[in-house]
Amino acid sequence: MRVYVLHFENMGRLTRAFGRVLEDADVESSMIEREGMRLRFLGPRELAERLVEKIYQDGGLTWCSRHDVVAGAGASLANAPIHVRGQSRVS
Repeated sequence: MRVYVLHFENMGRLTRAFGRVLEDADVESSMIEREGMRLRFLGPRELAERLVEKIYQDGGLTWCSRHDVVAGAGASLANAPIHVRGQSRVS
């Protein structure tokens, strides 16, 4: 699994990308940060790479970072705000 952090040039591009992420069944969780024009999501490496490529082709992506998730590291993400398929939770 990998965590992706994508930065966008404007709200329209960010919103379009978030829609793509929400529609993808392979995405485990996602979060949008409107103030920083960022989108974060967690997904299987190979499938998520294809999703990022589609988002890139849509335009407006200014930066993308990828971080492998290490087994047992979930505790550090336990209190992070998340969005999962139509539900939001902020701890």
